[in-house]
Amino acid sequence: MIRYAKIKAVAVNKDARGRGIGAALLKRCVQLYWQLDCMLLFGEFETTRAPDPYYTRQGFTVPEHGQTHDVGTLLCGVPMRLGAGPGETLFYRWRGRIR
Repeated sequence: MIRYAKIKAVAVNKDARGRGIGAALLKRCVQLYWQLDCMLLFGEFETTRAPDPYYTRQGFTVPEHGQTHDVGTLLCGVPMRLGAGPGETLFYRWRGRIR
């Protein structure tokens, strides 16, 4: 069985941003899911937000809006696409060397 997890939400109050709190929360999420043997972490953020390198700085890949990523071929040999819902942009991160 391949384990994966969706990071639903990590939020920091506007007045507390810029202090590394969000990065620490996200880092802990990643640590916990890796300990649970997840191979893939992913999530979405609102496309209306200004493009920000936040998730890429945290080690995630952020494809262009509307792009999907083939996860099935890597995980189980069957094409299966991972993407974001309407008005959302995908971010994802593989464990280890799988990309």
